[in-house]
Amino acid sequence: MNQLVTRAAVFVLGLVISCTAYCVTVRANIGLGPLFLVQAALEQQLGLSAGTAATLIGLLLVALSALVQGGVGIGTVVAPVLGGVIIDFALPLIPTVQGRALQVASCSLATATMMLGGALIAQAGFGVGGMDGVMRGLSCRSGLQLGHVRIGMEAALLLLGLWLGSTAGIGTLITALLVGHCYQFWLHLLSKQTVWQVVGLGTPSEVATQTQSKQTTGP
Repeated sequence: MNQLVTRAAVFVLGLVISCTAYCVTVRANIGLGPLFLVQAALEQQLGLSAGTAATLIGLLLVALSALVQGGVGIGTVVAPVLGGVIIDFALPLIPTVQGRALQVASCSLATATMMLGGALIAQAGFGVGGMDGVMRGLSCRSGLQLGHVRIGMEAALLLLGLWLGSTAGIGTLITALLVGHCYQFWLHLLSKQTVWQVVGLGTPSEVATQTQSKQTTGP
């Protein structure tokens, strides 16, 4: 039970970090990543809050992940709902970033931090994210490598976001360049034994086993 509570705390912490960092990229105002462009377009077209738009897109990805058998856990479903609440709470508290140099720096740092949150969510072991689930499912069904599938997904989302009226910018490029590398970096760092000893989740091998098991069966 204590380990379950700890994993839940890691999951929520990761979600708070990820969503708050996303809000900073919004306030940087130099363009969002492809998925976030779609969220912004939905927000504008339907008059939704940023959190509600994020929740709707997230739940759509959950449904698509289930459809292509990419894997859905309790965290996959909870993350879009709780994440939307966090975004709507945090966004009004974050001021708009002024000045191009500060905007670029804020967007870059926030993107790296957002991936730390994503890595914590993944390591908590409550299920893969919606985007990751769709990617895995499409890769298995098509026989294409994960990287190639992800590039195709990002390109499709970018075109969809632009078609719906969002505007890309340098922040879109920053996100595209940093997301994958930062996510991989944080996952590697979090695989080290000393990190998990601090939070009480056991050795890296135990965490990996628990994560794989929980992604399949739930908590």
